Amino acid sequence: MTINHPLATDYATEQPPARMVAGALAHLATHMSTGCPRAAMLAAMLLERVATDPDADSHLRSHARELVEILERDPQTSATASSPMQERQAASRQYPLT
Repeated sequence: MTINHPLATDYATEQPPARMVAGALAHLATHMSTGCPRAAMLAAMLLERVATDPDADSHLRSHARELVEILERDPQTSATASSPMQERQAASRQYPLT
């Protein structure tokens, strides 16, 4: 099955680290201003990608990992969402790219 959705393309999954950080900051700002747990989960998901991206600067990866850990400890987000890795795994099973 092929999904013809812009978010299911390689372009969407292989963004440069700076672009992922920009997206994470936007979601983090939404979470901080509204308390939205989904925004926190999306920020953590993007930051997890940066933390595991070998092309990202080592300091950026370290700080991204730190922010992911902080977001995962947040009682607002941890009670309603799973970890970013679990979210990605669930999404990939639900919407496979092939």
